[in-house]
Amino acid sequence: MSEKEEALQNIGWVELKKQGSEHYKTGGVEPIDLYRSMGILRGFAIASIIKYAARNAGTGRPEDNPVSVKDMTKIKHYADLLIAACGE
Repeated sequence: MSEKEEALQNIGWVELKKQGSEHYKTGGVEPIDLYRSMGILRGFAIASIIKYAARNAGTGRPEDNPVSVKDMTKIKHYADLLIAACGE
């Protein structure tokens, strides 16, 4: 990856992190940055996506088990983080 591509990817990373949950923003080292630096972000993000998807699997009629928009938004956020950190 060229320096320019890496810089653009980092800009995307910073912007995506701003969209995350406030309780993860400690003012110090953010957990998501730690996971990325340790090389475990991919597994963490995929596990989080699975967790939020499983919580919304539901059974029975859809009108009895509505999908959580909040959880679906988190799935999208983790997918965007994956693309920014590990994408082509």
